[in-house]
Amino acid sequence: MVDGKIVFLPRFTALVGAQTGPATFTTQPLDVSRQGGAQFQVWRGPSSGTVKLFLEESLDGETWVLGPSTPTGYDLNANETRFFSYGFRLRWFRLR
Repeated sequence: MVDGKIVFLPRFTALVGAQTGPATFTTQPLDVSRQGGAQFQVWRGPSSGTVKLFLEESLDGETWVLGPSTPTGYDLNANETRFFSYGFRLRWFRLR
């Protein structure tokens, strides 16, 4: 087994701010066909507003679904760190 490091977002990425309607941001899809799974953490700073995180996967990079172990989004509270352990089933993975 080999451990590797993947950065979906730089440590400080502003995704919260004034907007009209719900905003959606997705990371670039990552080909995870050679990985069995990942453990990662997500941190939200002291911001206001609502932040919901979805872990999505896809077979073709076009149609995205939530994984069976994460069937809903996760609400991230201000100053919260969440840890995830995720087993990949399909070829592509992204965060939304």
